[in-house]
Amino acid sequence: MKLFLIVVLIVMLAFSLVACGNGGEDASPGEIVATQTPQPTPVPSPAPSLAPEPTPYPAEYDSPRREFTTDQFLDDLDYLIWVLENNFPFFYTAYWARGVDINQLADNARRTILEADELDEDIFIRDIMWEIFQPLFSVGHFAFINPLEYHMIRMGILGLSPIRSELMDSPNVQAFYRARVTDDFPDINEIMERIPDMSITIMEDESIAVLTIPSFVGTSEEDLDKISELYAKLYSFDHFIIDIRNNGGGWMSFFNDLIMSPLIDSTAVAEMFVFFKDGEYITTLTPRYLLGGIIPARPATNDIFGSVSEIIEQNDFAQLVQNDIDRFVYAFPANMRIMPPLGIEKVDFNGSIWMLVDERVGSAAQAAAWMAKDSGFATLVGEITGGNFGGTRLHFAMPNTGILFQFDAFYITDRYGRPLEAGTIPHHFNHPGMDAMETVLALIAEGEY
Repeated sequence: MKLFLIVVLIVMLAFSLVACGNGGEDASPGEIVATQTPQPTPVPSPAPSLAPEPTPYPAEYDSPRREFTTDQFLDDLDYLIWVLENNFPFFYTAYWARGVDINQLADNARRTILEADELDEDIFIRDIMWEIFQPLFSVGHFAFINPLEYHMIRMGILGLSPIRSELMDSPNVQAFYRARVTDDFPDINEIMERIPDMSITIMEDESIAVLTIPSFVGTSEEDLDKISELYAKLYSFDHFIIDIRNNGGGWMSFFNDLIMSPLIDSTAVAEMFVFFKDGEYITTLTPRYLLGGIIPARPATNDIFGSVSEIIEQNDFAQLVQNDIDRFVYAFPANMRIMPPLGIEKVDFNGSIWMLVDERVGSAAQAAAWMAKDSGFATLVGEITGGNFGGTRLHFAMPNTGILFQFDAFYITDRYGRPLEAGTIPHHFNHPGMDAMETVLALIAEGEY
């Protein structure tokens, strides 16, 4: 088992982080047309949840300042909103699922720019765009790329599609970021050291094993040893609790290959459906740059594209949100598959598997929670998860300042038409006055499994 985990880790390190995707950019914007706040079709959905803590915007560094007019800053804001209106798959979902009104954020940013007594590049990104659009950071991996993340892209820690490499070489992009990356920025070892470690707890007279995984980013030799040693003696426990609360994601293969695969004896399959707009780069990238682990149900060529109406006619989507779907032109069925480890005996465990979740579970951790529930691998306990899941990233650069921003390309639903961006509903919500751990222990005591 230990050898298997080490080999899997080497394979995992060959892939980019789920939080870093591939890019594309459409034509220049036309006139911005004001829209009213959407009134979506009611579906089971969470109340607006707290946005995960974004990467703090690094402090201002001394650097030459380029001169921009107020109109140029407004042009950059208009470009951002045009791109979101025409490409962002969660423009309406952000409102009904997370309580984020993008039009209102844009109005707030415009007013702040016009009323600013002083305005330069750093004030624009740090005090206006970053602060005002921060609520959207919890939806579809929307983010502005800050200087630290630009530094990480340059080091290869975060990924950018090769066909979008020209963004990094754009004079405006280089002028903004390179002036703000200093020798004080951490190297790859320092960054990896910041990732919290997993932990194992044995409870209830050694009948319950708890594996707490705060992140799916990076795995130390010590962590691999912990998993290997736990799985070697898991047969002696009645219950295995996987705690992924507060887990914002990382590598999908972390959960798929290290945690779930050794515990299954047949391939687990979860059906999904991918919807997307008709942007030039989206339709070009879709077959070749699907998020790792998501497999089209048809051969990965442009022929997999079907119309939205075709997909809806062929499937019974009881939880489809029509306002969301009306934005899309193409769709295709897909699935996520997790296979048992090849050539290695399945971990000997016949007890109950539980997974603890909350509203901060997102990205690869969202995929893990959905896969665990849909496949019947685990019983979920806690709160509705945070979503932040839409496949491949698109990257764009503001035309004047060169500030980079990103978001997910796809709107992905489960077999019932519920978007994964709206989160996964657990089997058991927290009992009144209890957190997820207290609730699962109560369920175990009550024999609810």
